[in-house]
Amino acid sequence: MTVARPAAKRARKGQLLRDAIASPGGTRTSDGRAFLSHAALYALLAETAAFLLAAGLPGKRLAAQLRKQARRVSDGHRLQRSQAAKVINESYEDLVEIASVVHDWHRQHRYTDKTSGVPLPLRAAALRRLIGQRFPRGKVGSALRWMQENGVVSRRKDGHFIPAMGRQVVLKGWRMSAMERTAALVPQYLRVALRNARATDPRDRDVDRDARVFFLPHKYVRLWRAVALERTQSFLEGIDNWLEDHTQPDSSGPTVEAAVHSYCYTGEPRSAKRRRRRLERMGFGQSRGGMIVRRH
Repeated sequence: MTVARPAAKRARKGQLLRDAIASPGGTRTSDGRAFLSHAALYALLAETAAFLLAAGLPGKRLAAQLRKQARRVSDGHRLQRSQAAKVINESYEDLVEIASVVHDWHRQHRYTDKTSGVPLPLRAAALRRLIGQRFPRGKVGSALRWMQENGVVSRRKDGHFIPAMGRQVVLKGWRMSAMERTAALVPQYLRVALRNARATDPRDRDVDRDARVFFLPHKYVRLWRAVALERTQSFLEGIDNWLEDHTQPDSSGPTVEAAVHSYCYTGEPRSAKRRRRRLERMGFGQSRGGMIVRRH
């Protein structure tokens, strides 16, 4: 009996986990809003903790923060937001506005060649006026310095400025900048996921799709990244044009933030042979898998 009880308990626990995963609708709160299964949320919590540790947050500081937030939840209080969150969000918004300055430089007739449509070289005063369309006067100088320091613009010997990255703004791989960008974008994606889980009308859901294969040969990884970059850039330029044509910062009615975020994912090495043997046991022969496109 001392052996059978733990075994039965493990079996019951495994069945509960399988039931939770098999019921994606999960539980419902008292006000009737649908949530994801508890199993999915626990997995997300564990993966978030693992990400924070891998990104360099010391384990003791992570544990201290989790205990602090846990006490607030147990006492019925809201989670305490980091004071740095506002600064990070403002910094990210400034980055978006700088990208918009580059966008204006490529689109507005005043700043492009009438024949070719190529952005014109600009003197400092003209570039400041261009930046001033997106930034308040007090931030124009700092925005221009940031653009120079990060290689967004370069200054020629004749004193004129030219866009140095083309139409996009690419961060130079700084670890801090990458983490700040992650801190700004991940909460957006989580809000999208929660909104889509709650929405009953498909027209109220934001796009959340992916194209995926599980066994891309490693020799194609570099080519895959180049193809994804090329096609994403073309797609985003079209979306960017549409958004800029319809934005109304001076609108008297309600407005919302709207965006498309794209990323390319390359996972860790995995064995295709093991997958092939499993398919053969299931009677599927020499299947190589295929592209998976999820539509929600």
